[in-house]
Amino acid sequence: MERKNRKSTISDVAKLSGVSIATVSRYINDSVGVRPATAEKILNAIRTLDYQLPKDSPLLKSGVCTNIILINIPSISNPFYNDVVRGAQNAAARHGYYTFVNVQHLNSGTEGPFISMLKNINPCGMIVLNSVSRDLFDKLYPVIPFVQCCEYTENQDLVPYVSIDDISATRGMMEYIFSTGHRKIAFLSGPDRYKYARQRLAGYLLSLEEENIPVRKDWIIQLSDLDFSIALSSIQQLMSRSEHPDAIFTVSDVLAAAAIQGCRLAGLKVPDDVVVTGFDNVDISQISHPSITTINQPKYQLGYTACELLIEKLKVKDLPPRQLFLNTELIIRESTKNI
Repeated sequence: MERKNRKSTISDVAKLSGVSIATVSRYINDSVGVRPATAEKILNAIRTLDYQLPKDSPLLKSGVCTNIILINIPSISNPFYNDVVRGAQNAAARHGYYTFVNVQHLNSGTEGPFISMLKNINPCGMIVLNSVSRDLFDKLYPVIPFVQCCEYTENQDLVPYVSIDDISATRGMMEYIFSTGHRKIAFLSGPDRYKYARQRLAGYLLSLEEENIPVRKDWIIQLSDLDFSIALSSIQQLMSRSEHPDAIFTVSDVLAAAAIQGCRLAGLKVPDDVVVTGFDNVDISQISHPSITTINQPKYQLGYTACELLIEKLKVKDLPPRQLFLNTELIIRESTKNI
């Protein structure tokens, strides 16, 4: 209790890190005589105690002691990310870390400037919600400790991640659509560079196969982005055909809202003529008319857990990476009904 009422001292840092005051002093003054393992213990103690380094310490200039966690997201137009970021920020604050939110896609055209930015601001770690190719993953891994959230690089056991089982969640929604009597189901998705798009498509196709329903490739629409206007135009065209689906599975609530409007423009009523389902359970799913049947993702918990995994990784480097899947929930609303 006493420590909370006074500033931490170099003696406190030495005691917590299990080394002498002289060793801590050498590290603070950037002495090369401190072994990496010892330096890491001291650095962790400095962060835990919020020890104020001397203004002339080279550590401040090098950025080694930044308490900054970078959160990288691909877009601010998708409301799904709001609660995920909020969860990560609350977890970071609980442990005394600050957060910066970086908004950009990660691809071959942006990876160079992105890595340069990391080296310039030197965050202690990063939470990535973006799609990361294996090539970029291998470039980031030596540069910064990071955790993947929602999206993750498949077939790797080096980095922690937290996500959902997209295939299982999709199959659950498809089973519900089948239970309403609808069999002519379209699929509306985003770019297949994202794991969620690939896996939800896989769940959709597997569900059709299990029900012996032929695949209509012209009813599978993969957009270049999760864009309301593009989705609206695509669904209006699809539903204006003489033969059209009687159900639309979409991979996000934003696309579901666009699909409902697209059906209206094509002269069809939801859910009387066609049922529409979404994914994520963001606010638009409740305020849309009709309200949208959707899959609830535990958005806040995804972000919070991702940050906890990162801080765990920062404190114990040799800890085996944990890779977690959180549960989802089917939420039935007005955009679906039985035939």
